[in-house]
Amino acid sequence: MQPESVEESSPWQRVSAWALVPLFCKSAWEFFGLIVGGAFLSSRDKYAAYMPYVLALLALLVLGRAIIGWRFSRFRVTAQGIELEKGLLHKEKLLLPQARVQELQVRQPFYFRPLRLYAASIDSAGSQKQEFALTGLSESQLTLLQGQTSTAPASGSTPFYRIWLATLYNAYLWLPLAAVFGMSQQFKDAQGLQWLLETSEALLAQYDIQHNLLLQVFSGLMLLALVALVLALMTLIWLYPQHLLRDARKLQLTQGSVLKKSLRISSPRVQLVLVNQPWLARLLGHYSLIFHGFASNQQQSKFAVLGQTAPELDTELKAQQLLPLAEVQGADLQKFVPVYFRRQAWWSGLGLLVVTVLLWQSNIPPLWFKALVSLALSSWWLLELWLNYRWHGYRVQGDVLYLWQGGFGRRWYMLPLRQVQQVRLQQTPFFQQHQMVRLQLQTANGNLTLAAIPNTEAQQLYAQVLALQYPE
Repeated sequence: MQPESVEESSPWQRVSAWALVPLFCKSAWEFFGLIVGGAFLSSRDKYAAYMPYVLALLALLVLGRAIIGWRFSRFRVTAQGIELEKGLLHKEKLLLPQARVQELQVRQPFYFRPLRLYAASIDSAGSQKQEFALTGLSESQLTLLQGQTSTAPASGSTPFYRIWLATLYNAYLWLPLAAVFGMSQQFKDAQGLQWLLETSEALLAQYDIQHNLLLQVFSGLMLLALVALVLALMTLIWLYPQHLLRDARKLQLTQGSVLKKSLRISSPRVQLVLVNQPWLARLLGHYSLIFHGFASNQQQSKFAVLGQTAPELDTELKAQQLLPLAEVQGADLQKFVPVYFRRQAWWSGLGLLVVTVLLWQSNIPPLWFKALVSLALSSWWLLELWLNYRWHGYRVQGDVLYLWQGGFGRRWYMLPLRQVQQVRLQQTPFFQQHQMVRLQLQTANGNLTLAAIPNTEAQQLYAQVLALQYPE
């Protein structure tokens, strides 16, 4: 992201006084050690007389640190870039040139939403940390900082049901649910919950509900409904509404209604594009579009646009000057060396055999259950192996490398070769024997690996990357 040039410098801006609230919390955390020490001293009788003075001093330190941080921090946008001044005794001035600004991350915590205030942080090229962060920005100040005429998203939100379905087939979105479940386990020893569990078990035993198949099915459906409700709440809090804004300079994704967040990356500096379609998403015809941008903090320069249909996906790929999926799959793709898949089959088959033996050696009662699980695992392994071999390939179109990998789920990688910073060729004795190479292309934020390609093709691709990086 680069702010647009302005002919004249804007007036100096100071954030809202409501920023004092998070600044107080931050200041209290900075003086946490002194606060704990004061609490310890208060428990000693010989220091009790000094406690009012200690508490007053701590309060002054916390309040003074927050007020100084707010009152003596200001910024403005000039023709050269973004200028920041802060500090009372130890003054600091920072000028961030337009050409060095790589990413602006905008957040709107729930306590700022009624006030229509925002928090923003800026990363620049060549640094290992954020240059500065501003809390309590108004909409007009955020517009000035972003260098655009409007902060409202230009496109409508992805429908709620599509984003909710994305929480089912994207495993990483289950992490908040797992965290909630883990926290609930901490309260198992609470007396109220223990009483509730004992009462439920007594009712089940009294009315013989444990052996009622219909009630067990109903209980299972209620559990699924509870999970669906939790995922719906997760969607509303973190993901919906979802707006993607694109122009010639930037990509901006805004998500969430309660914990609203906005991430921006520079369009020309997109390092890697990934299209993900897990097996459940294939049944629904949905995709997840993931952009990796350049910034010092890789986590902040990566975002996923969830619940995309094929026409929406192709529109975004064309806007990024990439081929649509139909052209990638329908082209004459280069394949990996077949012996690589045969070796994979041997190793994965050996692992499946070990699991099957352990299953049959276990004390699980019915033989039919063991046979059914063994058959399901074998069928899944054979089909997944065949699909991986059948649905894969790569090609170079212009200066972009496309990689398609299939299975029950499918992935498409799209890597602009101009963004490659390192090429790594790896050969084990097995690879040397069969004249093939594992080639890894690394960017500032994202890697792509060609698992097993012939030596000649690896050398040609290596030479093409060098020609793009060092043109004659």
